Amino acid sequence: MPPLPLEYQIACIVLTALFVWSFSVAREPRGWRRLFQSFFSKSGDFSVNKNKMIDENLKKYGIIIAMIILVADVSCFVWGVTHRYRETMQQMTKEEMDRLNELNKIKQSAPNTRGVQGL
Repeated sequence: MPPLPLEYQIACIVLTALFVWSFSVAREPRGWRRLFQSFFSKSGDFSVNKNKMIDENLKKYGIIIAMIILVADVSCFVWGVTHRYRETMQQMTKEEMDRLNELNKIKQSAPNTRGVQGL
């Protein structure tokens, strides 16, 4: 089983790209607003105050959205890395699970036999 399944790799790549894009929009909103307005806005609608307010809102909400995407990206990565361990735990039978629990109890209750060596 690969350390990170393909679905999680694709999700991490997509979320990382979305994070980088949303963070760049939030960091420098003026250029992105101008690009958007050049494609979708009428040429007669121009207001300095309106554009300044749009830039401020893009910066404020862009950072929040970028951080949400970053948290989702890191969560997806951690979920993918732990996938192998979660799958092996689900595939264990009841007897295997009981045996593993008993071994863990024995290991925890056993005294440390290593001691100090070399003295």
